[in-house]
Amino acid sequence: MSAPLQIVLGTLTLSLIHALIPGHWLPLVTVGKAEGWSRQETLWVTALAGSAHTASTLLIGVAVGLLGYQFAYNYEIVTHLVAPAALIGLGLVYLSKPLRQRLSLGRSQGDSHSVEVTVSRSGRSKATTVMALAVAMFFSPCLEISAFYLSAGALGWLGIALVSGVYPVVTVLGMVLVVNWGWQSAKPFSAAISTGNLSGYALTGLILIVLGFLTLFIDM
Repeated sequence: MSAPLQIVLGTLTLSLIHALIPGHWLPLVTVGKAEGWSRQETLWVTALAGSAHTASTLLIGVAVGLLGYQFAYNYEIVTHLVAPAALIGLGLVYLSKPLRQRLSLGRSQGDSHSVEVTVSRSGRSKATTVMALAVAMFFSPCLEISAFYLSAGALGWLGIALVSGVYPVVTVLGMVLVVNWGWQSAKPFSAAISTGNLSGYALTGLILIVLGFLTLFIDM
């Protein structure tokens, strides 16, 4: 498998899983319903909040990617040691999340970059509500994609550009589609948020570990 194709497929997979994690889109459905927004208004807010979320991830990711680029003179170290170790380590963290959540029954569920926002209709303008969602999303970057930038950065600007192009488009579009899908089913999704979040963590962790081992053993 060629290096650019591996980067694109890895980014696409992580972005899709990332967009489907309930902690990223369920608050938007809940707030939209609570504030009496139309479906179209909620989708626009989702696109804005998702863009803020991906913007902070890109800032961190490009910095990480440049670190990988600086080490590109010793390509073997980055692609066959540092990047795989980072991906596998982060994957193990995500895999352990469901176990830690189940052991901590009294702790509220959440992701290192999931969004928990409670906004009431009274006393808040729409602009304030939207800003609160956007700020919360901006300060909750996607760590798994940021780590993946290290591997992509070893390919130079091409790798960084591929991740930066695929990730925001797939993530924002995925969030919009899932919010649109869940608009009529907010209550069932709310009841299922615990299981969804846990399975999302586990699947994300598994994918990160697989990508790490692919980077470790496949000659890019």
